[in-house]
Formats: sequence, structure tokens, C-alpha cells
Amino acid sequence: MSLPDFQFASGLALAYPVIKFGLLVLMAFSSELWRKSGWLLVALLVGGAGLTAIGTLFKIEHWAFGSELLLAGAALMASAYAWWYRAKRPRRLLDHLKLAWVLAACASVVAMATSHALVRPVAGIAEALFWGMALLYGYQRWIRRPEPASPQA
Repeated sequence: MSLPDFQFASGLALAYPVIKFGLLVLMAFSSELWRKSGWLLVALLVGGAGLTAIGTLFKIEHWAFGSELLLAGAALMASAYAWWYRAKRPRRLLDHLKLAWVLAACASVVAMATSHALVRPVAGIAEALFWGMALLYGYQRWIRRPEPASPQA
């Protein structure tokens, strides 16, 4: 390998996945999903994420049933989150964005399992929804100040 063929990764390119994963963990663990839902819903979401991760490893290794595991994991995660969303009241804009992101992320997993031509466009939609969700979460959590209470007469 000669030096011109070697590509140096910038610090931002290396930090991007870490920042994104950190925001996702922060949003997930501060959500009402973990505090107010039952163990069954959490088990379904963790099971769906596990099936998706195992299916991804199977796809990377070109083993049998990788696509099926991806499809099962995405369907389990999407249906479990939609079930929780349906029961949640009141729904706010952030809840709608979270549902849209989960569905888009699951759709990109389905595209990875079935049609590789659709992975980039669907994953791009999921990426845009993630950053919209993260920015709205940051605004609501740290920037927005509650309006002062009106003086009682």
C-alpha cells in the first residue's frame, strides 16, 4: 500500500457515530417508554434489536437466514413500538417523530434484507428523521424555558 492510497479519517468522521449513539441512548433512557411500559414491551423491543443485530451478522458472513432474521427483527421492533405509541397519551410532536424514525429505520433494515437499491434513500430518510428528533429533543429538554406563571390578582 502506497501513501497516496491511504485515506485519513477526520476526527468528526470518527466522532459522528459516537455522538449519534450517545444521543440515541440519552433519548431512549429518558423516555417514558422504560418507566411506564411493562416488561413485555421492553422485552419485545430488545428482542427485535437482538434479532436485527444477529441478522446483520449473518448477512455480513453470507450465512443462511440472514435476511429472514433481519425481517423478523424489524417487524418485531416496528410492531412493538407502534403498540406503545398507540397506547401513549397525550402524543406530542416528538412522539410522532420517534414513531416515524423507528418505522423508517425498520424500513431501511427491510430494504437491506430485500432490495439493496432502496437502502440509501430509505436510510437517508431515517437519518434526517433522527436528526430532527434529536434537535427537537435537545430543544425541549435544555433550551426551551417554561413560560412564567401569570401573577394571581
